[in-house]
Amino acid sequence: MNKPVRILLVEDEIITAMQMKAELQKSGFTVLGYVATGEKALAFACEERPDLILMDINLAGKIDGIDAAVSIQAVYPVPVIFMTGYEDSSMRERAEKTHPLQFLVKPVLMPSLVSIIGTYFNTTTE
Repeated sequence: MNKPVRILLVEDEIITAMQMKAELQKSGFTVLGYVATGEKALAFACEERPDLILMDINLAGKIDGIDAAVSIQAVYPVPVIFMTGYEDSSMRERAEKTHPLQFLVKPVLMPSLVSIIGTYFNTTTE
């Protein structure tokens, strides 16, 4: 039996974060927590070392999700799936430099997200 994938959710919309957490847990993943700023994402990720980070790009705080991912990946390699409410070519170019697992435009379709995670980690979900 595979151990559950441990996920950090970085999302500044609390309702969205709560809904995603519930859906991910229902699908068999472990959501270590959710944070709303890039600064908190960096601290949390470096302490907890999740298997995957689901990262909103536009965040509260002084650094965005892309800069947070760069800082986190400088400490340890972790796959990141970026999520954004709008697609901008310069933003996407910046994000691609971090070699994300995926770049998703919101609203994120949970069955697709669960499938992406399951395929990457070679896990089966309920």
